[in-house]
Amino acid sequence: MALCAGYSDYDSWTCSHRCLGRLGELCAISNGPRSHLQEQGIRSHAYCGYNHQRVSILTLLITALAGAQFYSLLNFWPLECQTLYGPDSHEIARTVVAFGYAVALGVIIVDYCLSLFRGMNRELLLISSVLMTAGIGAMAAVNQNNPGLGIGMSFLGGFGVGGIIVPAAVILTIISPDEVIATITAITLSIRLIGGSIGYAVYFNVFQNKLLAVFPPIVGTAVIKAGLPISELEPFLEALANRNMSEIAHLPGITPQILQVAQAAVQVAYVQAFRRIYLVSIAFGAAAIISSLFLGDIRKYMVGRVAVDIH
Repeated sequence: MALCAGYSDYDSWTCSHRCLGRLGELCAISNGPRSHLQEQGIRSHAYCGYNHQRVSILTLLITALAGAQFYSLLNFWPLECQTLYGPDSHEIARTVVAFGYAVALGVIIVDYCLSLFRGMNRELLLISSVLMTAGIGAMAAVNQNNPGLGIGMSFLGGFGVGGIIVPAAVILTIISPDEVIATITAITLSIRLIGGSIGYAVYFNVFQNKLLAVFPPIVGTAVIKAGLPISELEPFLEALANRNMSEIAHLPGITPQILQVAQAAVQVAYVQAFRRIYLVSIAFGAAAIISSLFLGDIRKYMVGRVAVDIH
């Protein structure tokens, strides 16, 4: 909540209760899982050895980073499709749906490879992180004229995301002792959502700031050249930003040509704002790639033992 409220006009990032809120979040994130394990009196091999700690911590970090990437597509890609390729809902759905199938396919293939190769978690998460970073980062080149590129890159990025968010949970349950499997699964889901929340706060702040910076000059210049009186520019931009078509219709000097030019200029402004999101996402992806390089091996835990026999 503190991160999401930081971009607002009435509350700055440096004000005291926002800083205290973020400090409280960090304390809860860092102490919550450890306290829960200590309450159960568990000193497991998955958290005592250096190699086990490295695998666990880095896998959780990669999960959080993948969560941030996942929500950059989940929240902003449908909005971008609606803005650039709307208002036909069927066209928007055909553009967005590839991302969902890609996530499912990434989950299935990477989990299958974990079983097939009896490990190789470092290699699989590294490949998934590279695909995720390349796919989502390349979406910065998407505009209103190349929906095919958006479909392809969202599929590639979604495949990489799917190869992390669920397989990471599988990896942690493999290296964890039987008595904390449920706890580890819950922690993994929580870390993914925390990463997604942080990513959304960052992306929305970047998106809003960029859009506010480019919307007035791009749209204003275009409609003035199309013949809009300068005296009507401010109310026109305000109504257009709020999508208030009834108010626009009552403004003097508005013609179909001006509206058509304004719509094209709005798309140009949104393309620049969305581009900034995908460029920022490269930082999250690069951190995931670097973390994957230092993962330990889990092959010795890939055995045929059944944790609980329910028969």
